[in-house]
Amino acid sequence: MAPPNRTPSLRPEPSFETDPHCRTPSVLTATTDTLPGHRIAKVIGTVHGITTCARKDTKSFLKAVGSANEAKSLTHMLYNARDQAIERMVRDCISRGGNAIVGMGFGESEILGFAQVSVYGTAVFVEREKKQEDPFK
Repeated sequence: MAPPNRTPSLRPEPSFETDPHCRTPSVLTATTDTLPGHRIAKVIGTVHGITTCARKDTKSFLKAVGSANEAKSLTHMLYNARDQAIERMVRDCISRGGNAIVGMGFGESEILGFAQVSVYGTAVFVEREKKQEDPFK
């Protein structure tokens, strides 16, 4: 039997139905202050997103946290909350005329059994840098 045309991946593909994952936002985002290959043409200002969510099954949550295993339902909940907070931040950026967010940061806390996830960054308008020709070619 002939080997397949592609090299097998060392990392298994995530099962999007069962493994936690994040969605891609509709604007460029970075935790750094710059975006390689782009020039910041305009700084718009601080944007943020926040969400809170509650655990429904506190008893099973406490049981899972007490064990050495990952509490997958909590992980899923936090991924979803983070994605929702990012979506709110991106909407804030777009509504103010931005097309990218730099200097992103995240915060998570727990208040009275509720998980709070916040995300913040600086909305900017970026343009692609023009490629400079190599003078030695």
